[in-house]
Amino acid sequence: MDKDIIAESIDNGVGQFAAEASVIIDDEVALFDLSDYPEEQQELIKECNRRIEEANSKYRIAKFREDMFAKGMKAGMYFCTFDRNENMLSFEFNDETRQMLGYDGLEDLPNEFDSWVKTLVPEEKDGIVKLFWDSVRIHRQLPDITHATYRMQKKDGSIIWVTGAGRFIRRPDDGSLEIYMGCYRDITAQQELEEYLRIIEAIGKVFNFSLFIDVNDMSYRMISANEYVEMVPKDPDAIRFLKNNVDASVAESFRDSLYEWLDKDKIIAAVEEHGSSTMEFYSESANRWFEGIFMVGDRKEDGSLAHIVYGCMDTTDAKLQNLEQQQKISEFELEIYTDSLSHIRNRRFLDEKLIYEPCKAVVMADIDLFKEVNDTAGHQGGDEAIQKVAAMLEQSVRKEDVVLRYGGDEFMMVFFDITGEDLKHKLSTLKSEARKIVIDNHPEVNITMSFGGALGTELVSNLIGTADKALYESKKTRDTYTVIKI
Repeated sequence: MDKDIIAESIDNGVGQFAAEASVIIDDEVALFDLSDYPEEQQELIKECNRRIEEANSKYRIAKFREDMFAKGMKAGMYFCTFDRNENMLSFEFNDETRQMLGYDGLEDLPNEFDSWVKTLVPEEKDGIVKLFWDSVRIHRQLPDITHATYRMQKKDGSIIWVTGAGRFIRRPDDGSLEIYMGCYRDITAQQELEEYLRIIEAIGKVFNFSLFIDVNDMSYRMISANEYVEMVPKDPDAIRFLKNNVDASVAESFRDSLYEWLDKDKIIAAVEEHGSSTMEFYSESANRWFEGIFMVGDRKEDGSLAHIVYGCMDTTDAKLQNLEQQQKISEFELEIYTDSLSHIRNRRFLDEKLIYEPCKAVVMADIDLFKEVNDTAGHQGGDEAIQKVAAMLEQSVRKEDVVLRYGGDEFMMVFFDITGEDLKHKLSTLKSEARKIVIDNHPEVNITMSFGGALGTELVSNLIGTADKALYESKKTRDTYTVIKI
């Protein structure tokens, strides 16, 4: 059961981190029983057992490190403060962080945000920094405690994996971010353990077809097979044998990409750089989806690859589950991002999904003299007017563009590809269409609308203010439109 560990003073701050109860190590990987295997395979099984024992040792070390952290022992920490506009004021590391990354002190790694950026792996830096600032920007929508796992670069250039728990501390009066603090744990041993376990699983029973391949001559040992593989002509070269499997069972639309993937030099390069290389395909023989993967088998003393493992895994059930999950997510988003009255997108969709998207134009619009509509036709008539205006606007745009209810009788339209002339023509047409709207039982109510457009290739957030100004100009005369070009 999870519990909260309260740290009353961590670099002049207060942190509360989620952690597990005291560790119990009872889930180590069991060794293979030699007696279950033919004599010609026992040398391979002994090597597997040696790897399992080594992995179990790394696993224990990783678990104890995690347990020490959970009990409140010192870990790598960071601590940053923000003003009420949520601009960063300060950023600090503790000594444990510097030691973890191989730095000697404050002068070696100063208390600056750029110091943290410097510790990130170069090719991943931009994405992680963006994630940091995105989380700060939307922190009010996030829980107090967040978790992240990523790689950091030590002073000597070596790479470690870290996992961290961060906590947002918000001001009680306005909810603005005051402090963002967190801690790191080095989980490199745990990550290495997972690599070993993947190898063991490949040689075991996870893959229904797997090979242990000698990188030197591409000879191989068959570790596991299925009925479709058994029918394929054997070949002493692993790549040619795999291509035979492609010819025999894989859907034709996947064959060219699989042939290109099954290139020894490309496979070796990918495994060296990324640890694995994968490809998804559909088997017509089995009527199932599969994923093929090449990964590290073992290395020579000089560090070069000696063997690689190929495994083929049935991913059909997982693929169907993922499709079902995506459907649930789509249904959930449809509910939370739809305005209950107008049945178009709502303000929340703008704030969470749309605000920082690039576009060509933003239009603000509202119903003229809407109070008079309510006074004449009642609030039910006012609701009907909003619904009919929303439907009219929604039907006028492409499916790529967005119409949303901004609030009250005000609407927003976002166009992702439109010219100035087309925008003016669109607003002129919408102005005319609005006059045709009739409120049930109140034909005397005349509906007109005013529109304000901001035209220019910009982020949505950068065009809203200009569109508001344009709408203000239109409201001076009503039943018209104004377009301001940026």
